[in-house]
Amino acid sequence: MKKSKFLVLLLATLLLTSCGILPGSGKVIEEKGGPKEADGGTLTVPLTNFDTLNPLLTNNNSYYQLSNLLYDRLFTYEGSGRMVPSLVEHVETSDGGKRVSLTIKKDIYWEDGTPLTTTDIAKTFEAVKACPDGTIYKDAMRRIMGTSNIEGAARAIVFDDRNIDFEFDRSYGNYMEILSFPILPAHIYGEEGMLEKDDFLVVASGPFTLKKWDKNKRLYLEKNQNYYGSLPYIDEIVGIIFSDDKAIQQAYDAGQVDLCAIDDYTWDRYRSDKKSTVESFETQNLEVLAMNTADPLLQDVDLRRAIDFSVNKERIIDSLYLSQGTMATFFVNPKLSSGLFTREESYLSVDTAVSILEKAGYRDVDGDGYRENKEGGPMELRILANPLNHRMQTEAQMIAEDLKKVGLKVRLQSPGAENNMEEGEEEEQKTQATDFASMLRSGSYQMAVLGMDFSAVADLNAVLGSSGSMNISRYGNEEMNELLKKLGREQDPEKRKVIIDKIYKTFRKDAPYVPIVFKQNVLVSGSNVKGMMRPNAYFIYNGINDISVLKTANDKNTEKK
Repeated sequence: MKKSKFLVLLLATLLLTSCGILPGSGKVIEEKGGPKEADGGTLTVPLTNFDTLNPLLTNNNSYYQLSNLLYDRLFTYEGSGRMVPSLVEHVETSDGGKRVSLTIKKDIYWEDGTPLTTTDIAKTFEAVKACPDGTIYKDAMRRIMGTSNIEGAARAIVFDDRNIDFEFDRSYGNYMEILSFPILPAHIYGEEGMLEKDDFLVVASGPFTLKKWDKNKRLYLEKNQNYYGSLPYIDEIVGIIFSDDKAIQQAYDAGQVDLCAIDDYTWDRYRSDKKSTVESFETQNLEVLAMNTADPLLQDVDLRRAIDFSVNKERIIDSLYLSQGTMATFFVNPKLSSGLFTREESYLSVDTAVSILEKAGYRDVDGDGYRENKEGGPMELRILANPLNHRMQTEAQMIAEDLKKVGLKVRLQSPGAENNMEEGEEEEQKTQATDFASMLRSGSYQMAVLGMDFSAVADLNAVLGSSGSMNISRYGNEEMNELLKKLGREQDPEKRKVIIDKIYKTFRKDAPYVPIVFKQNVLVSGSNVKGMMRPNAYFIYNGINDISVLKTANDKNTEKK
């Protein structure tokens, strides 16, 4: 849509809403939110630079989080990882799970007073499928459906303003995740407009609307008085754009923003800071020891299982994660699984590891304290870690120390070391990072400490399927492939739970990875913020309805300007 049309529409909307009457339905705005005497204030939040306001096209996490306050979805994640209806009043599946029928709630309006209908949903669904590769929602849809041809694998059928069916080529266990995308207003633009990047006009249905965007500088949101739900107490959100996370943390320390999310474990100092409130939350960001099952040594499942039993995860979590990580035994965080996976036990057992090695024929023949291979020859294992991540380097060293206790000789492998550059130079770091990624892709490693970031519904096929896109260990097992296929199609939660348990037991038996820790993140907020939010891995602004912000001198000066 051309800029001139956007400006005309925006001007018309401003003129009408300034009179308190919403175009489209003639609905008069009713004041919502907290008590009138409550001082809602302005919440100042940090953002990193983003190039589009279109939520379907952004790959910027900070704007992705904030856009959840502008646009509603059919389904959304709870903090426990369970996906629940948001705009949906009723959901029903039929035809063996291939057809999903939805009824949306009554009296949902866009900020301009136009009703939100199933036409908006259907048009947005088509727009998501037409998004460029590499965008969040299209990639998620392709990943879950396991096909690049999503155009022919799903379609939306509108019956009336509140009833819509989604027809899929087969049953999908994660159909709610497929349908969790921000809904855009079809009456503002057609499918092409929904894919507009530079001149995208924000018309919201969520608790906030866009007031102003100074590109590369600031973004302003204000309460959407036409929102169907309970409005927050705060009156306005100002997003200040920074270069990176380090600059954001410095801005918080200087009092320039009211809160910031931190994921690098430098946040422990804020716990003793009386001016700050620290709220931690679980993530699906997992650190693992991957074992290359195609390596001649690590093809032996007994050696892999012995390594699995040797790693002291609790020591790693206490030493490197401030005792704030969740011990991992699988790719699903038990605290975010909604009961589908509940195993939290530790499998550390030096005695078990030693017994496995002895029975498998790995013995210390020459008495030097290290075990030889089954043929009696020397044996040395190598661990690769990201050279630019000091914590992972230390983690690899600690694992090497654990394996030494059971008689396994291990050395750390440093990618890019052969370049003979002066240590610490920028070019060397770039080369090492490139070499690290290349070694993982090509399989030219034995073991590697690395991070994996999963969505709320962990894609087990990606990491455990023979042709999975995240299968760093090159693991393959036909029994596992069949179980993964069944899980991908099963929609019943209890049956999914049974299948996941079988997958877990097969995983434990084959031990292609040693999951170590699920990281925790925190939301740190300053003394001006009154009340507690409930951030989670999927929405850091969860609980924003329950806070207010005290006005400061800076706020008053801003108002005068």
